[in-house]
Amino acid sequence: MNESAFVFGTEYIDGDAADYSRPAVITGHISHREVYPNTTVINIEIPFYDRVSEKQTSAIYEDAFAFSFVPYAPRTISMPPYIDHLVVCPGDSIHVELDFADLAKVVYSGKGAENNEKYNDFHMGYYLPQDWPGFSRMDLDAPDGPKREFAHADVFATAAKEKMEHHLARLDDFIAEKQPSPELIALCRKEIEADYYSALIQAMLSYQTLQGEDVSDCFKIQDAEPLFHADCLSSNLFELSSNICYWLLHGLDKEEVLQFVNDYPALVDFLKKSTKNELLQQMLISHFYNQLLEANDVTTFEEYFDSFNENVTYPLLKLSIRDRYVLKKAYQENPKTLSDAILKADQPRDGQAIVLKENEGLKLLRSIIAKEEGKVVYITIGATWCPGVMHEISFQKSMSAGYHGKPLRIVNFYMDDGSDDPESALLGIETFHLTDAQRSGLDPILHLGRGIPFYILIDKEGVIVDFGEHLRPSVPETKEKIDEHIEE
Repeated sequence: MNESAFVFGTEYIDGDAADYSRPAVITGHISHREVYPNTTVINIEIPFYDRVSEKQTSAIYEDAFAFSFVPYAPRTISMPPYIDHLVVCPGDSIHVELDFADLAKVVYSGKGAENNEKYNDFHMGYYLPQDWPGFSRMDLDAPDGPKREFAHADVFATAAKEKMEHHLARLDDFIAEKQPSPELIALCRKEIEADYYSALIQAMLSYQTLQGEDVSDCFKIQDAEPLFHADCLSSNLFELSSNICYWLLHGLDKEEVLQFVNDYPALVDFLKKSTKNELLQQMLISHFYNQLLEANDVTTFEEYFDSFNENVTYPLLKLSIRDRYVLKKAYQENPKTLSDAILKADQPRDGQAIVLKENEGLKLLRSIIAKEEGKVVYITIGATWCPGVMHEISFQKSMSAGYHGKPLRIVNFYMDDGSDDPESALLGIETFHLTDAQRSGLDPILHLGRGIPFYILIDKEGVIVDFGEHLRPSVPETKEKIDEHIEE
């Protein structure tokens, strides 16, 4: 197709450029840097749909760092591991003082300082997101045998709603005592309610899968619609919209779901009819198109580009996915550039005098690649305690047996000390149990902390040609990709 077809024109973007192009600037200074002298960069993460948030990196120069990005609306970001919650508005100029001798001590100044001081107060003293009631599948330690922690879905739903009311009451205390700005009040309220609906949906889907009981009355999309307005965006709205997508699909039979896999315009029509809220419609649609790009599937995205272009017009969604498309397109056309950036992330670039500490995780990954010149390498990153990883083991074994005698090396990187599987070892599948240093080294490069299993496919030249959770051994397309690189 003509590449000019993939132009994200302004005729399909809501609003005037002045409404969505005002950048926010975040600057910072570090005191007592000698405490962590090997820290050479600071990152901010700008949440989006998938586990790999958009990340910006600033080198620390003379104990200072700086970022500039377009937030599009009041929204929440983070600066791990120093600041979990930052609220940023279009046009803000926020200065952050970090003290490496006291990481809990953060001082804000500039436009947006008051919002962040109070937002930090909100999370430290009024709202703990992990405080939602957990939905346990089974209580295996029960003296009289397995039993459900919640006797029925309604019991969990009631407990979750009571917890939301508790958090909202604490928000009222926060408002009365700290007198935050209206925009911050809206963000905090959205955050609490979005967390509630996500917890409810995830628990109900798990419950229905295990018990086979209908839970469709426990959540109605219309209940969550008031949260989806562009006046401000808490980061967990992306997670909530993704959960709503799964809720909608869970209500369909298998044939209907398979139809949507091969017909994105039909999927878009289905999503648009599921809600009258325009922003929620666009977030639901964006979730699925973003899934394509997360799986490095640029071809399918381009095939259905017109449908995406016409139906997603909100700048934050449109332009963020545009940026991801450009990145994935460039990666598809020349994977070596990104592969080198990953594999050499602990090495200074040409002309740089910065001395970086060798990354133990990358050191292991590079050693695996160097050892297998002329072979394709397929790596699973997981853990023996992960159900998703364990589910894929039988498919991994079948794959290993099917490729016996062919130039393919199958490797497991496990993030725990669980016991190895003797049958896998006999099939030639190698397992490495990562040390803390190796895991922490790979985590920021591949975003392992956001979910496993995670897979890496490396060609005979030692180039990472694909990566992500989509490369499961149970997926037929994975074998097709491996075959393609074996035959090259």
